[in-house]
Amino acid sequence: MLTVDAMHRSVIVVGGGTMGLASAWALARAGVRVTVLERFAHHHDRGSHSGYTRVIRQAYHEGERYVPLVQQADRDWVELGARTGRELLVRTGLLELGPRDDVDFARSIAACELHGVEHHRYDARELSARWPFTVPDDWHASFSPSGGYLQIAACFDALREEAIAAGASFRYGVHVRAIERDATVVLDDGRRVTADAVVVTAGAWLPELLPELLPDKLTRLRRVLTWWTPEAEHRETLERLPVWASYGPLGFNYGFPFGADELGGVKVACHTTPQPTVADAPIAPDELDRELREEDLAPLLAFIRAHFPIVGDRLLTHRVCMYTTTPSWNFVIDRDPAEPRIIVAGGFSGHGFKFAPAIGRLVCELAMDAERNGPPEFSLSRHRADG
Repeated sequence: MLTVDAMHRSVIVVGGGTMGLASAWALARAGVRVTVLERFAHHHDRGSHSGYTRVIRQAYHEGERYVPLVQQADRDWVELGARTGRELLVRTGLLELGPRDDVDFARSIAACELHGVEHHRYDARELSARWPFTVPDDWHASFSPSGGYLQIAACFDALREEAIAAGASFRYGVHVRAIERDATVVLDDGRRVTADAVVVTAGAWLPELLPELLPDKLTRLRRVLTWWTPEAEHRETLERLPVWASYGPLGFNYGFPFGADELGGVKVACHTTPQPTVADAPIAPDELDRELREEDLAPLLAFIRAHFPIVGDRLLTHRVCMYTTTPSWNFVIDRDPAEPRIIVAGGFSGHGFKFAPAIGRLVCELAMDAERNGPPEFSLSRHRADG
């Protein structure tokens, strides 16, 4: 454990979602007095963590530099689950599939090779023989046994349990109106609270709280998660599926085994599409549209019909969550250069959940050591320079 620095005896964490919980967990276990201010409840559907499950993968097309970070998080999730008696990480393996010339798929394989992540390659014929996907002859697949999925509610409960046991306090239903440049937190009722440092993990509300930080660099996006009801004779096959991700002309689609969560269907979602769609229109987080639209289903149905027909077309239900993206889709983890007591962790661009304990550790290091810098690729200066 780190020793608490005299400059940072207490920390206020603004936002008790995924990264706020992880930050409080790391800080409290390091001996810091932590107070978390959360606008909603411990479990809620207003942020980026709805939908019951999230993929964890060490095959990382977003950049090989993420691999050591996710490996640290993987160890943390496993150890946290063992200590709290919860199954947080379900190890199904990860299946990736797509065209042989897809650049992102090639980056994922390169990241595995660079960091020694176990993976096995298959051609199109072998892929279709092993798993229920229909693909062209020029596609291939990679299977990495380390992949799997995280159970969101169990992860939230385990992080909070250990944070509270280490002395953290959580206040729910507290609406933070502003964070002033002297690191004062202003509440909606006019009260002002201070600490030695303020960690801002407010997700989609980050631009409202710190508008000067990354003006015009953070975009909030609406994403739809869907669950499908397959025919009974296909359910056993779909239960045995690994988590999967598909690259190619229909975008980056992904999904989970049948019954991976309490809804009991097959979860399928679209992370990104090759061309902008209605899903790429910026949104205001307090005005999130939760209705399912025809245009939401179109890219998913196109993928299912082309490559995953075993799922069928009977929609069970859907959920809506938000991404907060940077121009590069890299994270933001840094201190405010105008006020070093303010530390920001945001812009997790739809692929952050799996990293939460490792992000909490990085935030803790920044809060404990005023001279320490975060990873340069996550710095505010890097994001300000991005187009």
